[in-house]
Amino acid sequence: PRCHCPHENNDWITKLAAISPDKKLRDLVMPGSHDSASVTISNWAPFSAVGLCQNVSVNEQLQRGARYLDLRVGGNKKSTLVDDTFICHGFLKGASFPDIIEEVHEFLRYNPGEFVILEVIYQKHEMSPEQQLRALQLLSSTFDQKVTHDDLNSWFKLSDLTLGQLKKSEKNIIVLVNDRMGQFSLNGTQYDSDAVAGEFGCHHHNFMKNKWHNTANAHTLLESNESFLKRTCNNYDKFLNSQFVMTPQPPGGVCDVLALLVGAKSLRPVSLARELYGKDVLEAFVRDHAEDRWNIVLLDFLDLCPQLIRFLIGLNSPKHLKIEQASVTPKDEESTLIPGKQERSQSSGLLVPISDRTIDVTKTIQKLKRRDCCLYLLDFKRDLEISMDEGTLRLKAQFDDEEPLDLQIQFDCDTEYLLCDS
Repeated sequence: PRCHCPHENNDWITKLAAISPDKKLRDLVMPGSHDSASVTISNWAPFSAVGLCQNVSVNEQLQRGARYLDLRVGGNKKSTLVDDTFICHGFLKGASFPDIIEEVHEFLRYNPGEFVILEVIYQKHEMSPEQQLRALQLLSSTFDQKVTHDDLNSWFKLSDLTLGQLKKSEKNIIVLVNDRMGQFSLNGTQYDSDAVAGEFGCHHHNFMKNKWHNTANAHTLLESNESFLKRTCNNYDKFLNSQFVMTPQPPGGVCDVLALLVGAKSLRPVSLARELYGKDVLEAFVRDHAEDRWNIVLLDFLDLCPQLIRFLIGLNSPKHLKIEQASVTPKDEESTLIPGKQERSQSSGLLVPISDRTIDVTKTIQKLKRRDCCLYLLDFKRDLEISMDEGTLRLKAQFDDEEPLDLQIQFDCDTEYLLCDS
């Protein structure tokens, strides 16, 4: 896979806000990370491979472009210390919860213009009420630029909120918590969702619409997400979380057990993710549905789909991509040059001879643009409607008033190519 994108992913919202301040936050397509801190579960723990959903640290996920984080937390009901709270996935335990929160804080310290949606889910491993209180206090004291309860009651109206308004407010994170995290009693004081939002700036997770699809079948997952998006995309008062996450299924009979034994099925999320990330599966689905109103796109193993993440971010660009000319030439030593037929390269200014087997694919390429700002080729032979398996794509393109691009892309049957600017 190759990508012609001039920017890094660590500050993509900052850059976007600078050139498109009227862009609404709810209109952003944002990569999200499922079970974000599960990478900290020890490989030596029994059944750890079943609970592992990420390969890189939370900070690295943010550097790679994720702007939604899903943290599962538990604790020790005999302890009152926040240092005894930890990341978990089911019964599996990971790193200290305060350590993971510091990773998020560190990222925002170096990238203050970004915006992160942090969801904290109190799962298994029961916490004491004192621990819950201290965990909320930790979140409140760590993120001093968080969206507060007063903000929600005044200017933070998701349906109208622009990146320019967000930048002006200097707020860079919103913290969401589930019912269990936001409801407890301590020393005669009853905490509920409103009290937790008001005192700690941690808001109820009904601020976001999502659906767990609970399937290990890739095509069922895609169809279910498409249906979910159609039902919910017009709800602009909430974040919309499309979960492209494959869920391992327990064996339902002898056939399933045999399939697991011979490797035809797997309970490891990484195996399911590799199946999903095939270019004819999720990448093709997202590209073909790029015009839909995606918001958060939730993924496992962000390191396994870097080009997909880049494409999702690129869909936010306000810059228009103009395809001026596109042609392909086969990789064939016997192809000859047409005498006297030349064209001038825009990059070098030199006259370039034209092969007698050059095929013009300009109109085909133009139809493959997405949101008028991205070009994502997954299968050159199929996408360009050509018969050759190997060759060179000559592409002349331009983003608005930027310098024209004169690109030569060598391709074979495995090549993917992304052209975007964001």
